[in-house]
Amino acid sequence: MIEQTLVDLTNFQGKIHVERSQLPQQLSVSSSSPEDRHAHPVTVEVCRLRNDKLHSSRNTREETRSHLQIKADEDAAAIKQQRAALSEDVESIHAKYLIACDGAHSWTRRQLGLPMEGDHSESIWGVIDIIPLTNFPDIRQGCYIHSATEGSILNIPRENRINRLYIQLGLEDNTSTRSKITPRTIIAAAQRIMAPYTIDYKVCDWWSVYKIGQRLSPKFSVQNRIFLAGDAVHTHSPKSGQGMNVSMQDAYNLGWKIGAIVTGRAKPAILQTYEAERREVALDLLETDRQVARLYSRRSMVSADNATKTDSSGFGSMRERMSEFLAGVGITYGESLLVAAADRQVHMQPVNGHQRSMAVVAKTGLASGVKLGARMPSYKVLNQAEARPIELADMLPSDGRWRLLVFAGDLKDEVQSRRISNLGQALAAPNSLLHRYRPSEWPLDSVIEVLTILSSPRTETSLQDIPDIFHPYDQDRGWDYWKMFVDDIAAHESSGDAYARYGIDRRDGCLIVCRPDLHVGYIGALEDFGEVERYFEAILVPQS
Repeated sequence: MIEQTLVDLTNFQGKIHVERSQLPQQLSVSSSSPEDRHAHPVTVEVCRLRNDKLHSSRNTREETRSHLQIKADEDAAAIKQQRAALSEDVESIHAKYLIACDGAHSWTRRQLGLPMEGDHSESIWGVIDIIPLTNFPDIRQGCYIHSATEGSILNIPRENRINRLYIQLGLEDNTSTRSKITPRTIIAAAQRIMAPYTIDYKVCDWWSVYKIGQRLSPKFSVQNRIFLAGDAVHTHSPKSGQGMNVSMQDAYNLGWKIGAIVTGRAKPAILQTYEAERREVALDLLETDRQVARLYSRRSMVSADNATKTDSSGFGSMRERMSEFLAGVGITYGESLLVAAADRQVHMQPVNGHQRSMAVVAKTGLASGVKLGARMPSYKVLNQAEARPIELADMLPSDGRWRLLVFAGDLKDEVQSRRISNLGQALAAPNSLLHRYRPSEWPLDSVIEVLTILSSPRTETSLQDIPDIFHPYDQDRGWDYWKMFVDDIAAHESSGDAYARYGIDRRDGCLIVCRPDLHVGYIGALEDFGEVERYFEAILVPQS
């Protein structure tokens, strides 16, 4: 349902058309320079299926997919013959980039000759979505159910009365065993684990069987032209939505970078950071999955008098760590083109494959509550003009723009007022980053948006106290009242401590650069505008 909604949206917008009746046959990539934004070095040969109605029927898609499953040991001739029987013509597509999100049995990864490295256990688990018929009192609570002798269940309530159950089957993996497993096999294991409570179903929405394992491709990209994301590059057990969340973050990390390159706004060199950033996340994911698997699979502890008791320690802390990781707020990217070096720890060696003769250095002590490379935290501030409280994150939509957050400090202080005046002059200069990296016909904030947060009381400051560049004027729409905020107390809501939470001095303030994915790329003083300029020089393409 979610997938179809996205497909319908892209079709409505008319920018992207999804063609389901295409199957790849061959993949190649030439050795053109990754810096050439106009080259189309990726060639994919695809065949069009004869049944034009494949894209409109879910049942037809599923039936066709079952006929097109390709075993790893099938030779190329057999694959070509199989597909030729279902296709009517062949087309060659030449592309600048290819992004492979084609799952754990990725055709793209196999074409590139990349193995999946890692290990797996022989223990089989079942997962099933049912409307449960049970007398278990906590069935609509997310919980872990453990039997001293029969195994474990992870219970996750879902929409429309459905529960997803991950069930330890207690079976050893072999072809014969797996072929005999049915939904009734899975629910029978659940009944043994939950006894003396009972559970059954009449409605089963979906089910599957899997082995616990963690595997990773040695490469996430080839020549910075072909990229693997999601299950195509890392696989693990399906517990707790780890695969979906991390896979979406893979695609998001890559998507905004490729979008900036193909529109001519950013340099292709930033694509080097995809593997550097997401591989570390994948390694953390696999280690988290190992810990979860051990936690859910372990047997109860037995006391000295042989009385069985369940050891539930560790579940709370594990759940908390996982929630931050899966939401992305616990992820920190290391030093690269997109994340400045921290506190004079300058690396003269190549950083993630890119040579830097002189690294841009962040002053992390100016915002001790903000972590370089992590997502920018969000706290409430007040709109200067409206006195309306708003989460800072609500002013940072995911639209491909960079943000320069100016924590301007206390403008009632004369010295601080001069510092902001000097920064305003630098931003307003004809060759400043606000003008240099956008086409002249584009709005001033179309590539880099400046947002200002003051620490002085709202009633003691006004828009006239700060240079116009911080709240630009438009001939048709007037002043932009949604660029300036204050860290002050709202009349009816809790607010007024953003500076303290960010660890920023209320008088001196600082500058923070947020990437389009809201990860922090740079932290510096108000006088460090030159460092901000150098930061963007390595990333963005001048437009004028």
